[in-house]
Amino acid sequence: MLARLRIWLPDAPGVLGAVAAEIGAVDGNVVGLEVLEREAGVAIDELVVELPDGDDAVDAVCKGIRNVPGAGVEDVRQLASLAADRETTVLSAAASILQAATPSAALNSLLGQLMMLFDLSWMALAELERETFVEVHGEVPSVQWVAAFAEGSRSGADPANDTTGSGVFVETIEETEFTVCGGRTASIRRRERHEIALLVVVTARFIDALRGRELSR
Repeated sequence: MLARLRIWLPDAPGVLGAVAAEIGAVDGNVVGLEVLEREAGVAIDELVVELPDGDDAVDAVCKGIRNVPGAGVEDVRQLASLAADRETTVLSAAASILQAATPSAALNSLLGQLMMLFDLSWMALAELERETFVEVHGEVPSVQWVAAFAEGSRSGADPANDTTGSGVFVETIEETEFTVCGGRTASIRRRERHEIALLVVVTARFIDALRGRELSR
């Protein structure tokens, strides 16, 4: 079976090799690796691991990883098939957004892609100046809470900058009145935040182009 493991480990020579050795010791095989974040001597990596079938395989590989000093497991998810690399997945999401025929459809595509790509438990499209949600998915915090989080991000007091930190993001969709926000239990790491921001920029630019096309008719 395939599993995706998000781990933290000391950002030092030889540590990743020690993790791979522990995975091999339980008959696992690393078939994919992405670095999500590196800061203050700690790396957050996402591994795709091929494991023997059996209920105890995931427990065994997690125990092996924890045998490495300073290493730990943040999140584990079983995969149905070998996932594409992150760059390909994000590009595919951007292409899906660019296939929308209207600004509304582009926004809907953005929400769907973010929800799926980042395993979000909740998501909302908000008009923060009017303190209202336009669309919600899952159990969303109050719009006032989202507005306060967004203000904290702008002021530099962003809790998401903590390495152990936040599973929430808030992104303004430029040239529109909308803000997109979402969250999950697991932390949203720096590379993921960059990917989310890129998809929001793509959507904003495309909406602007669609509106310009409508005005020129």
